[in-house]
Amino acid sequence: MTSLIQHSTTGPEADETDIDIDLVVDAPGSPNELADPVVLRDDPTPVRWLRRWRRAGRAEGRKLEWHPMRALATVAGLAAFWYWLPGAIAFIAMLTVLVFLHELGHFVVARRVGMRPTDFFVGFGPTIWARTTRSGLRYGVKVLPAGGFVKIPGMGPRDEVEASREQFTYRAASRRHRLMVILAGVAVNFALAVVLFAGFAATQPGVGPVEAAGTGLNQTAQVTTGTLEGLGNLLFGADDYARSVANGEVPENRMMSPIGGAQVAEGLLDTAPDRLLLLAGIFSASLALLNLLPLLPLDGGHAALVMVESVVARVKGKPSLRLDPNRFTPMAVVVLVALLSLSASAMYLDVLYPLGDALR
Repeated sequence: MTSLIQHSTTGPEADETDIDIDLVVDAPGSPNELADPVVLRDDPTPVRWLRRWRRAGRAEGRKLEWHPMRALATVAGLAAFWYWLPGAIAFIAMLTVLVFLHELGHFVVARRVGMRPTDFFVGFGPTIWARTTRSGLRYGVKVLPAGGFVKIPGMGPRDEVEASREQFTYRAASRRHRLMVILAGVAVNFALAVVLFAGFAATQPGVGPVEAAGTGLNQTAQVTTGTLEGLGNLLFGADDYARSVANGEVPENRMMSPIGGAQVAEGLLDTAPDRLLLLAGIFSASLALLNLLPLLPLDGGHAALVMVESVVARVKGKPSLRLDPNRFTPMAVVVLVALLSLSASAMYLDVLYPLGDALR
């Protein structure tokens, strides 16, 4: 007699019921026909490893999480990447630090003004290591080291938050505090660009601290101005840009993608490692400027929403007025599609026409 046996696993380490079904043959003549089952088929090795990977994620939500298999996979991947493309790893590390400091600015100011962020992570994807504090903050490291994020409850009026924590949300804060939190990341990246440019200037012979600081400010202003001009040219010359990309040609104005940044970093590692400071400064200032654009879901869009809300509240005589950012979702979708399209085209151009020694 053939039958199916279901093995279910539940417990504190499982966030869902896991059911494994084994096909067995009843032992003949036994008083209990299900005794001594004979398994006819084992799962293949890749399936068993995938199941272990899934079960490793069931620690999500614990106060202290540690996933050694994920950590090993991440370290092995980065080591292999470093062996084949050290410039790419250098650029990824640079970009991760820049984004992490950007998010750290949001986090620190949010805590200072009374908000209580719930998540603060380096990287994206599955969790490698995490810890949850008594205040409910969960912080740690994730598998994909490509930036980071901070989550502040109440960024949208429809966010569901416990009544006892409502006073610590983004939407419950004053407009001044919300504006401070939103602009903190941009301010950090601009300040970091000045420091990076000044640091490179200070390594040059005969340059003192005061002169280096002035150089840092001037170069940050130049990168900001140049980025604005480039964005304007892309906006008003969108037809020419699209036509050039479609024909596989280099447009008159092009943006540097992460692939281009990795190419430049690869060349600088071999010839002038100190000039990586310039590359980091360029990306830090560009990241700040792009986030400052008054378009949702960028930081500048949230800041513009706060300022418009302030004007509308004064006109209507309703100080407690709150504009719902969800009403602007269609615009946010359009902006995201445009940014993703621009990024994809920039990567395409950097693959066809590598930037190589652009900063030499």
